[in-house]
Amino acid sequence: MQIAAPEPERMPGAVTPKLLAALLAAVLLIGCSGGIKTGVPAADDRLQMQAVALEAAGNYQDAAQVYLQAAATTSPPEQYHLQLQAAAILIRGGDLLRAQSLLDAIPKSTLDVTDSQRYTLNQAAIAIAEQRPDSALALLDSVPVSGPNIAGYRRLRAEAYAQKSEYLSSARERVQLGKLLHDPEQQLENDSQLWETLNNLTDAELQQYRSAPPPDTLSGWLELMELTRLYLQQPDTLADVVPHWQQRYPGHPASRAFVAKLLDTMRQAGEPPASIALLLPLNGKLASAASAVRDGLLAAYYDTPASGIQPQLHIYDSGDLPETALASYQQAVADGAKFIIGPLRKEAVEAVLRQPLLPVPVLALNQVETSLPDTTGRFQFGLAPEDEAREAARHAWRDGHIRSIALLPDTEWGERVYAAFATEWQSLGGVVLESRRYEPDKADHSKVISSMLNLDNSKARHRQLSAHLGRQLDFEPRRRQDVDIVFLVASPAQARLIRPQLSFFRASNVPVYATSRVYDGTPNASMDADMNGITFCDMPWVLESGSNWKHLQQGIDEYWGENAKRNPRLYALGIDAWRIVPYLGELGGSMFGAYHGVTGNLTLDNHGVINRGLRCARFSNGVPVLLESGNDSAADARPAAF
Repeated sequence: MQIAAPEPERMPGAVTPKLLAALLAAVLLIGCSGGIKTGVPAADDRLQMQAVALEAAGNYQDAAQVYLQAAATTSPPEQYHLQLQAAAILIRGGDLLRAQSLLDAIPKSTLDVTDSQRYTLNQAAIAIAEQRPDSALALLDSVPVSGPNIAGYRRLRAEAYAQKSEYLSSARERVQLGKLLHDPEQQLENDSQLWETLNNLTDAELQQYRSAPPPDTLSGWLELMELTRLYLQQPDTLADVVPHWQQRYPGHPASRAFVAKLLDTMRQAGEPPASIALLLPLNGKLASAASAVRDGLLAAYYDTPASGIQPQLHIYDSGDLPETALASYQQAVADGAKFIIGPLRKEAVEAVLRQPLLPVPVLALNQVETSLPDTTGRFQFGLAPEDEAREAARHAWRDGHIRSIALLPDTEWGERVYAAFATEWQSLGGVVLESRRYEPDKADHSKVISSMLNLDNSKARHRQLSAHLGRQLDFEPRRRQDVDIVFLVASPAQARLIRPQLSFFRASNVPVYATSRVYDGTPNASMDADMNGITFCDMPWVLESGSNWKHLQQGIDEYWGENAKRNPRLYALGIDAWRIVPYLGELGGSMFGAYHGVTGNLTLDNHGVINRGLRCARFSNGVPVLLESGNDSAADARPAAF
């Protein structure tokens, strides 16, 4: 069944390849002050060219071997110098163990000042590759902020701060690095990395951090990011206002090449398909959820500026079954759709995406369980709780924790969320000491919590000692002391029960991390007071205030009332599903490494899955308090948007 879009009514905005790519430029600059020279003496230019050619072909081991063979024919200090070059290549190739072994064999105390600094920079690069940004920054503190290694120093500091989510500090390092670069390609690469870093800031933070007046370089970048977000759906309007920005910031580094490339990319990406179909199960069990997604999408549809290109929109009821969803897809194609958003139900997504031939590209609003044999034209975008679990793991790791225990409901959903957390946690280097399941339909979880915290063992030891001495001893149970955090998988109702029980069993000072499931999206200080101290990660639509889509949020709340309050995240899904379509072809490129959406910072992986980078908040006085980027102090944070 096809439903025409309604007329608008008055509505009262391991080492990953990406990390290795960043480290490539970082270690290349170790020992140089502006170019890409690696510091090899002029007599060894042939050696350098041979190694660079091998590395460019992805043959890191052979490239490193070129330097190691040369090192074997010479003696210190030249031998150590060549070994440092080999270690740098191995870091870029991801062979951190071999690189570390090489560095361990070099007696740092015998190195000259320059090579000693290169040694330290290589150690810092390994620390960043191993997700240890604090260690990297501590190492870099010993490197002078001038001299031949300054460019590598700046780049590594930028990477470390970005890894800690201290995006403003990272951007400052990028600004300083830009002053040291003279090669146009390196300048553009640094500008693109700086841009991607700033894209992690909220709209409010962009304004807050733009404290220095023009022509301050960092303020210029922040203002350009603000303008780009404001006119993201209007590339021609952005092109009109950029010259005014350039007058305010004369000689700004972005004007060298970056702005022209940004505008060109936006013009190419900003044009949506002529006709878009939306497939949703508007009747049946998922009708309420589907209606929220539809209404969020329609809000974005009618929020398109008058100067923007407005495609035709047709809405189809995909039904409850995979067969009806597939039939609605085929009908939309027959009706001339050039792009399709939906379906929503997981089984329906499987049916549509696993077709041998997909004549019209699809942005599915859920994710399949296993990878697809062909991802061409097959995009997957949903509110996967696994994204939030992984974000919670990363946030806890950045906070300096290592050992975790987990408490989850004895359900398939709980196991899935926990598995995502545990996998991410262990990949970062964390340790999961124990995981326990509770019955979600019960209120008293004292037995599970007491056992998880080893209080039962403490009581048993007391009984044994009392029996051995033949008298009753004064006793206070002692919980296990090897736990850094608790990862909690729970609904709001369960979290309100479990948090006080953790405190009762002497774990009040153990940080608790969770997914957005603990928060229903509406502030309730009296009911949520028992959740104080719980940190969770959620989408900007729920947590941020002062963003350029605030008018859209207010309009949805007024127009759809209680339904919008019950399903805020589904409305946000509909908004981003509509707005991201024109940018799917550019997502992951240098200009759009991430799309700053209302559901999060959206990135596209090699399987066509859109992943969400989220914001984190901590309950204080019964309400979630948004943690500033790179700031884990609730005292310095601000209340989330309500």
